[in-house]
Amino acid sequence: MIRPHLDGIPQHPLPAGFSFRWWREGDRETWVRIHTLAEKLVPATAAVYDQQFGGNERELARRQAFLLEATGCEIGTGTAWFDGEVGRVHWIAIVPEFQGRGLSKPLLTVVCTRLAELGHRRAYLTTDSRRAAALALYQSFGFR
Repeated sequence: MIRPHLDGIPQHPLPAGFSFRWWREGDRETWVRIHTLAEKLVPATAAVYDQQFGGNERELARRQAFLLEATGCEIGTGTAWFDGEVGRVHWIAIVPEFQGRGLSKPLLTVVCTRLAELGHRRAYLTTDSRRAAALALYQSFGFR
């Protein structure tokens, strides 16, 4: 799916008690835990993480967001990644017990906003046609 520009990104604030933080050392295991719990279609292992993000710690610190619940436990993640000059919404996930609580829109807001802040003018993402809720979310953000 493609968003031809990053103007007018929908702004959805987090519900009370939730927060975001950016990647820090050791978050490989956090990312794997979240995706292992949330991902039903594509295995998300440490090897997948390394293949997708390995060796890019500087970029991860600017681009990989984690969603935290009130106790500070990470319950979601999304990455404002890139493919050359084009931004990429990459590996969005929220653990099942927190799905359906209005958290995916604020997570996507943070990721898309970060892409724009980092100078990307357009963005894309890949998903699966079996992910009806994700498709609706992405379409509501202007991805086609």
